[in-house]
Amino acid sequence: MFQDLLESLVAPVAVAAIYQKFLDNAATFIRELASQDDAARVETMHTLKGSAAMLGANRLSALAAKLQSQLHGSIVQVDQAARELEVELAKFREAAAERLLSAGVTLGP
Repeated sequence: MFQDLLESLVAPVAVAAIYQKFLDNAATFIRELASQDDAARVETMHTLKGSAAMLGANRLSALAAKLQSQLHGSIVQVDQAARELEVELAKFREAAAERLLSAGVTLGP
């Protein structure tokens, strides 16, 4: 996916901006889980699942798909899900940063 974006957009800076926007949005989605009701959590996981898949974050997408069907009721489950998502998002951030660096650009903070 990364290579496809790089080839279609030509400018590595544009690709970095897309990945940064995704990472920022995903982090916000994860933070908001605890304050959402069940229906909103399902929608958030659906959105995260699709966005992650579009950018090649396949493990994050699969985790969001799994959690989409499991996040009901318990704040303990929500907290655990948020931690799992944060770990996977951090792994993806690191991988994306390495790929972008090899293309000559850096990922934001």
